[in-house]
Amino acid sequence: MDQNPNFKTGLPAVGADHVISGGDTTSPRPPPVVDLSGEELQVYEYLCESLRLAGIEHLTAGMPIAVIVRTFCDWIKASKMCAEKGRTQVSKTGWVTPLPWADDEKRLKMELGQWLPKACLTIPSLARVRKDTGERGGQDDLFGDLVAHATSSPGRRSIN
Repeated sequence: MDQNPNFKTGLPAVGADHVISGGDTTSPRPPPVVDLSGEELQVYEYLCESLRLAGIEHLTAGMPIAVIVRTFCDWIKASKMCAEKGRTQVSKTGWVTPLPWADDEKRLKMELGQWLPKACLTIPSLARVRKDTGERGGQDDLFGDLVAHATSSPGRRSIN
């Protein structure tokens, strides 16, 4: 079994550690203590790029995204082991039991099912956020009305 699976297929190259999209959505750096591998960094960047393209604010989500990345990469490894070595073993008496990596694969898949919606990485969770915040939700501007009033006043136009 390959201990370092290759996740490069279909994933974009890892960019800088702090990437800004064409819009105003910024991605966080991976948490420094986590020490993501090269493959994990590719998945991290892929998830951040997906969130940027969707316009989902995620600047403070570095740690949850890192957890999702680790869980996803571990799930891929367990899935490969299931495909290569099988899911069950049969004892001499005919008792069938699941292999450890099959249990890991099932558990990690369930964990991903819990984490992905929390990070807005499923279609239903993205649709819910869009419904609640609008197409381009964002942080409220506390002084927006005051600035708009000041810049639209007749006295300001005559100064320019």
